[in-house]
Amino acid sequence: MKAIREFILRNKQIFITGVVIGLIFLLIISVSSSRKVSGPKLAPSKTTSESGGINQKGLNPGADYQPKGFWNAPIPQEYYENTQDETGEKNVEEPKEILEISFDNNGFAPKTSYALLNQTVRWINKTDRSIYIQQLKQYFPELENPVEVYPGGSLELKLIKTGVWGYKEVESGEMGSITITEVGVGM
Repeated sequence: MKAIREFILRNKQIFITGVVIGLIFLLIISVSSSRKVSGPKLAPSKTTSESGGINQKGLNPGADYQPKGFWNAPIPQEYYENTQDETGEKNVEEPKEILEISFDNNGFAPKTSYALLNQTVRWINKTDRSIYIQQLKQYFPELENPVEVYPGGSLELKLIKTGVWGYKEVESGEMGSITITEVGVGM
């Protein structure tokens, strides 16, 4: 018993601090539980009823909520960096250089290419047989089905979507890809 008393006296400051913190905690709990809390403060709004007037305890409160304030202001036009045309594609200057990809007995050369949006790609068949070019994923409707390129002939396609696009020669299984970007990367 004497050891416990000595322990308490040595650590008297810690015990007093613990009791004070406990009392403060109990006080906070009792005050907060007895206090009535109102709902959150909302931004002012204009709510109309189905009849067109202000909804005063209407059938569907909040259905036509229109917040007022700075956060609901329209974005000025100068914040739109790239405008888009009616098809949803971004207006980008059309490159004049044509990307040429040849196909011979070794496959496509180059196998991987970089192109700009709206650039034209030209595949040239340098074999003595027809080749059939097919896209690996549905990207361009012009190549929905394999397209035949006669010996010594060529096929051109305008690249109107950005992303990595893959294609293959059907009979040989040789594949290639084009990374289409809006700005020249890795060219």
